[in-house]
Amino acid sequence: MSEMPMWFALLWMVCALALIASFGANWRRMRRIPRLSPSCLPPDPPFISILIPARNEERAIRRCVSGALAQRYPHFEVIVVDDGSTDRTPAILAELAATDSRLRVVPGRPLPPGWVGKCNACQQASDAAIGAWLLFLDADTAPAPDLAAALLCHAQVTHGDMVTIFPFLELGSWAERLVLPPFIALIVSIFPFERLAQPDVRPDEVLANGQCIFVRRAAYDAIGGHNAVRGEVLEDVRLGQTLRAAGFAVRGAIGMEYLAVRMYTNAAEVAEGLMKNASAGSRSGGWRSLTGMALLLAQAYGPLILMAGGLLSGGVAGYAAAGASLLAWLAGLLFWGTLYRQFYRLSPLYALLWPVGLLMYLFIAGYGIVRVQLGRGVTWKGRRYAG
Repeated sequence: MSEMPMWFALLWMVCALALIASFGANWRRMRRIPRLSPSCLPPDPPFISILIPARNEERAIRRCVSGALAQRYPHFEVIVVDDGSTDRTPAILAELAATDSRLRVVPGRPLPPGWVGKCNACQQASDAAIGAWLLFLDADTAPAPDLAAALLCHAQVTHGDMVTIFPFLELGSWAERLVLPPFIALIVSIFPFERLAQPDVRPDEVLANGQCIFVRRAAYDAIGGHNAVRGEVLEDVRLGQTLRAAGFAVRGAIGMEYLAVRMYTNAAEVAEGLMKNASAGSRSGGWRSLTGMALLLAQAYGPLILMAGGLLSGGVAGYAAAGASLLAWLAGLLFWGTLYRQFYRLSPLYALLWPVGLLMYLFIAGYGIVRVQLGRGVTWKGRRYAG
């Protein structure tokens, strides 16, 4: 390879500096996402209904329901809809209900045509609820004792009709640690979570996380509840967007201290879950999904490609370009390592595997999207949907 011209080396260095700046911009965005407000309950706090849809959740349901029942909030109920479970979930729920009258277990009704299973269970739970506020929790979450109080306080302080949070994501297996952080990074790059409280945020920019949705009953009923999104696999995102389109205020926060979640436990579950999310999300992210993924790929592989090109060219210009690219790569390692340490409580050395994890996610997502395009649909919790 011939020696790199100086003007080309300068362009090379500008690209490297742009990548460094992109890492800084990502960090500033994440720092602007609010955290749940400390508990500051009013003198007469409203009644809260904690609603948990559950289908074959024997691994996690005891932890979730026990955490819900352990809330230090003064007025609440817990309703679990057993959505046709075939494992030990019903037995565990019956055992818990026998020891605490605040827990009601509702047998799931048959799935109506055109409905997604989770939407059906959530709607049934809300129909049975009496709370002025509804707290929807996924069955694989672990709520801390002050979750309900912190959500209500945040809603009141920010004048929100819905509050959704990013919980602490528990990562156990190698597949979870490798693939899920880049997946979360893509979500954050697509949806401006830090802008949810801005008055000009558009409905299509709104993100809601179904692992924890806290919504005012009056707002939920005004849009028709989960019936409004009954056929959506990504019902949480659609619910938040529908609320925003109706003029209601959606708020987001980081709530790692108040809620933990173990989404998947092995590589097979990671692949099935992310294929479902990607195939359903490909219709809603639009151009932001493409630009978000392009940016993540540029950050992950751009510095390495630029570095290799500079070294192969040789000469002063080539080595200068390679040096700037090395700085961009180190900036990426610092950014990803900080994410692993602060948000996932794992070794920063996992940053070295970030590009590999991103490529694995891209393969899983692409396969899921192709499956839907071929008419094979989406499979989740033993049910198949069109996608």
